[in-house]
Amino acid sequence: MDAHNKSKLANVMYARELARRLKERGSQITVNSLHPGSIKTKLGRNFGFHVIVIQTVGSVFMKTRKEGAQTSLYLALSTEVKGMSGGYYADCKRTTESSNAKDDEACKKLYDYSFKTVGL
Repeated sequence: MDAHNKSKLANVMYARELARRLKERGSQITVNSLHPGSIKTKLGRNFGFHVIVIQTVGSVFMKTRKEGAQTSLYLALSTEVKGMSGGYYADCKRTTESSNAKDDEACKKLYDYSFKTVGL
C-alpha cells in the first residue's frame, strides 16, 4: 500500500512539473492529475487482508468503474477546464493536493530524475 501511495504522489508531482515546464515554453498543452475515487476493482487483492475486508464491506460506498472514469473524461472533454493546467481534480472539480505534492523543488527533482533514469 505504501508503494501504491508513493506512486500516486509521484504522478501528481510529475504532472505539476510538466505543466509548469510546458507553460514556461508557451505551450497550449494542458496537464492535470486526478483522483478517481475508491473504485470497485480487484486492485486491493495485493494489499493484504485488511484492505480486502475494507473493499468487501466498503464496496457499497465505492464507485463503479464508469463512475470512477468521470473525472478523467471531464478533464479530457470539458470546456470548463480548457486551458487550465497543473491542477489536481477529484469528483470533476479542482481540489487541493497534499503538501508534499506542492513542493516545487521536489517536483523538479523528481522530473529530472525520471528523465535521467530513462536516459533522456
